[in-house]
Amino acid sequence: MLLSLAACAGAGTNVSGGPPCPNVAVIGDTSVVTKFQPGLGRDLTDVILEARITDYDGFCDTDRDEGEGGEIQVEMRLMIEIERGPANAERRGVFEYFVAIGDRERNILAKEVFATEVAFEGNRNRMTTVEELVQTIPLRPGEFGDDYSIYVGFQLSEDELIYNRRKTLR
Repeated sequence: MLLSLAACAGAGTNVSGGPPCPNVAVIGDTSVVTKFQPGLGRDLTDVILEARITDYDGFCDTDRDEGEGGEIQVEMRLMIEIERGPANAERRGVFEYFVAIGDRERNILAKEVFATEVAFEGNRNRMTTVEELVQTIPLRPGEFGDDYSIYVGFQLSEDELIYNRRKTLR
């Protein structure tokens, strides 16, 4: 399965369009990332930035012919809200997010990771960015866009994932 992704600066509600579109899901444990300054501290004063995927939208189109294969192209926008933390003296931050394509059995067929750098200009401590993505999914004869799912979330380290899961339990 081939996947072609292009990322620009990110977002919305649900992917829709004429043909059946892939289902889109923001993975709960990966919908937020909290970046801490180096060291063991993990309280509010150690936060460099926090980002969260707040929404997505988009549409799809296909060149699929009846009884033949083709491809479906999904154009998406991810809306990401970013907040500067008290430990962020540089007023800049970097985070990574992923886009993965899965089949009906939830097998991941392709995954791509994107990095985004942001700058908090002036006295801004909060901002929203929109990441624009285009995925092209090949379709075999008899397949439709809704035979696939698109999963999005932040690319987290093991410590970041544990932090998110502990926050959820509180």
